Amino acid sequence: MDAPPPPLRRWVALAYPRTFGRAQAPTPGEVAAAWRRAQRAIAARLALACAREGLVPNAVVGGALALHLTEGRAAATLPLARLGAFGLHSADEHGTRDPLFDDPQALLDALVGPLELAPSTHARVGAELADSATNLALAYLSADLREARIAAGEAWPAPVDPENLVVEGHPWHPMTKTRLGLRRAEVLRHAPEHLAAAAVAAVDVDASIVQLAGDAPALGELFPPAPVGRVRLPVHPAQLRRLPRLLPDLWGAKILPADVPPLASRALLSLRTVAVDAPASPCHLKLALAVVTTSARRTVSPMSVANGPPLTRLLEGIRADDPQIAALQLLGDRAAAGLREEVGEAAHLGVILRDTPEALARAATGSASAEAWVCAALGERRPGARERSLLVDLAARHASAEAMLRRYVDRLLTPSLRLLSGYGIALELHLQNTLVAVDARGLAGFISRDLGGVRILARRLAARGRHLTFAPGSFIATDDVDELRDKLNHTLLQAHLAAVLRWAERDLGIPAARGWAHVRAAILRIAEELAADARCRADALADRDALLRPRCRSKALLHMRIAERISDYAYGEVDNVLARADVVELARAAEVSAGGRRQLS
Repeated sequence: MDAPPPPLRRWVALAYPRTFGRAQAPTPGEVAAAWRRAQRAIAARLALACAREGLVPNAVVGGALALHLTEGRAAATLPLARLGAFGLHSADEHGTRDPLFDDPQALLDALVGPLELAPSTHARVGAELADSATNLALAYLSADLREARIAAGEAWPAPVDPENLVVEGHPWHPMTKTRLGLRRAEVLRHAPEHLAAAAVAAVDVDASIVQLAGDAPALGELFPPAPVGRVRLPVHPAQLRRLPRLLPDLWGAKILPADVPPLASRALLSLRTVAVDAPASPCHLKLALAVVTTSARRTVSPMSVANGPPLTRLLEGIRADDPQIAALQLLGDRAAAGLREEVGEAAHLGVILRDTPEALARAATGSASAEAWVCAALGERRPGARERSLLVDLAARHASAEAMLRRYVDRLLTPSLRLLSGYGIALELHLQNTLVAVDARGLAGFISRDLGGVRILARRLAARGRHLTFAPGSFIATDDVDELRDKLNHTLLQAHLAAVLRWAERDLGIPAARGWAHVRAAILRIAEELAADARCRADALADRDALLRPRCRSKALLHMRIAERISDYAYGEVDNVLARADVVELARAAEVSAGGRRQLS
């Protein structure tokens, strides 16, 4: 669709002044430009995902992606701005492209045959893509409006924390901005890139159907005490409006709205996790929200409630015993609560309480002014500094940009690989789940949050004398070592470092190959250090070889959405940049020049 639908144009003209407190709304031309840009961006993501996951025949020829959609007809071509690691290529936003790549719905229609989409699947995926494109257009509009207002010295009514600066979201998912289930007004009110407001309400739940885990009294400090026989649980304001429909048999009897003042909170990058900035008890709350974002409906399962606090205690015990792992701070699940498993649709009401990353950053640096920046924002610009990304700000605090990047890689890889090979634990260290602790001296360390997607190989954990009892059916426990390694490969290498090294090339002038060479050298060095311990020697060397092999698995996110798979992963296979000849040679040369004695191969 070349132009935004008239109802959307009219809605923007009314909603933006009401939301952001100024009479002037984005002009029709600005709305049309944001709409077209978003349509092209989501269509390009769809095409690139089809190619990367091998869903349709394709080839990269002459700096363009060619998709072969119909036998006997010419391929549709998408110009590329950059060939990326692990097949994560970037489309040229301004190049001349096949018209199919201007409109995600038109491209999806052309994919019905090649992907063998049933009518219901075609309609569902089309709705998710359309929602993603519309919300991306709104994100562009809000980012431009925020930049213009702040550059003009005017107040902006929303937070400008790094969590609120991320515009496009997931690095490559076509459904990056999908928020099916939220009305547009709710998107403007609650989404982190817009107003980011969340007045957290409470419900009083019959104690007989509630499960508690961890430091349950901490949850009780959020609101005044509940009546006897009830447990007071926080709930996202958008979820509160939906609970009567989601839990009709419980609403009005075992679940009642609590007549208490709401907690003023700001949305974090995941939208349903909020920061409560109350001076007496600042915390983060991960809340259930029956909305489909990117790949899943964002509930809080009884399994997550049961597993989070014990897993936090396990990881904190490991950190206490290993100073090199302790360098990675943990924003653990201090307390959790929700409905019991036997309650139907229990995942629609639940909460996980965490401390604030700012407190951890201050502890890590010893500085009262230390900050925690979500890594997903490092490629973004602060308002009023459009040409200077957060990564540039971070590099400026170090002796050189290269020194910062080496420190970044070392501080992230050392603890994560020690957890992997030493204990059989793969954290989910993608950009949204990882924060960098920063003070005036630069990068002090990292903070990991959200334990719901970790993977644990029980036999490795047990070999180190550690044990954890998982809730029944927990998918975080695996007996497949490849799944363990793939979790770290996907989240840390593909969904984190690939983006950071791309930004470093764009903003700092450091060739991505040089960054990947340092990653390779660090993996080799850390594996050698771990191999000195007989207890994990074999695992460390096997993990090293798996991470550096010429081909590696990649999580097939589009395929999973088409098949409606969430925790049951599907994979494709891509070339591993860490095994590329130029990266191997650069890693070897850097090691030799540093006086290393190891033989890199």
